[in-house]
Amino acid sequence: MITFQLIGSCGTVTTPSDVKDFLTAHLAPADRIEHVTATAGASADRIDLVFFALADTEAEALLTAREACLRALDRAPELIAWRLSGGATGDGPGIH
Repeated sequence: MITFQLIGSCGTVTTPSDVKDFLTAHLAPADRIEHVTATAGASADRIDLVFFALADTEAEALLTAREACLRALDRAPELIAWRLSGGATGDGPGIH
């Protein structure tokens, strides 16, 4: 289970379920991500994501989920105003 936070807002994305749909539309079978959840964060400009990934190690799961998330953010025009928060763009978020 890998967690990320998206920061930002976009008029065309109104609910976390929309964000989940846009993210999962850009997943590839090679990502080995079984499930993604998206919920509203504590503030209106944050969405909390959880990726459930099949991987041999936690590090592999983190890298794969991060890469898949960045790919979706890059490819989905509906997500143009959203970005991964702080450490997720570099060192990565927490692994649970």
